[in-house]
Amino acid sequence: MYILAIETTGPFGSVALVSEEENKCVVLGEMTSTDEMNHLKDLLPMVGRLLDSAHVAKSELSHIAVSAGPGSFTGIRIGVSTARALAQALEIPCVSVPTLDAFLYKDNVTMGVNTMDCVPAGDPVVVGILNARRGQVYGIVDGYLEGCPTMLADVLEIVRGQVKEDGRPVIFYGDGIDAYEPKILEELSQAFMLLEKDYFFAPVEVRYQNAAAVGRLAYEKVKAGQVLHYNDLHPEYMRKAEAEEKLAAGQLPICQLPKQE
Repeated sequence: MYILAIETTGPFGSVALVSEEENKCVVLGEMTSTDEMNHLKDLLPMVGRLLDSAHVAKSELSHIAVSAGPGSFTGIRIGVSTARALAQALEIPCVSVPTLDAFLYKDNVTMGVNTMDCVPAGDPVVVGILNARRGQVYGIVDGYLEGCPTMLADVLEIVRGQVKEDGRPVIFYGDGIDAYEPKILEELSQAFMLLEKDYFFAPVEVRYQNAAAVGRLAYEKVKAGQVLHYNDLHPEYMRKAEAEEKLAAGQLPICQLPKQE
């Protein structure tokens, strides 16, 4: 089994190759773009270099996995379109991976938070938040809230309420940290939660979406038989684009033009 995983929903595109050894998922390699939002240019060349470095031919791939959203609308389209094209050309199945769920499969989650030079007591709770603007996020709180569009305040209410009551530390991931760090600090301090004791912000090096995490979750889905034909692979935006919302509300200039008879 060789699964090619694609991640283009975040600022830096990445690809990873995972396989199975002794009934366990093994990441054979990962490549990440050094340029922000350069997915269209970098994606396929990275795939070629990754397979060459692992000495795996395209014909040996068994599945194409992709982070299907939410996230950057353009990035999602690039990743899903590329995955569909590769799966069609190679005549292999696809795996659709929810972007938020993949945060639960990050390297430093599977290996333990000690990799971030901190040793929180108890079983840490992973919180993934992607900035959806105007106080909104795409959020997930492992074991407490499934991935969904929500308000940042609702995510923090779960953290300062249920999670705190359970006595578990929290690790935040995603670009929602960048956008809302002051608000998170303010809200959690009011609940007498301390940074780097009760909760942690993942370091920038591991904060964002990455293909290795997508590959690990895809491996679990393949083992469970959760695969798709390329025709059935679609983006998971979770909400309409801003332009679509304005069009529906009649707020775009085109909406003010006289109707054609």
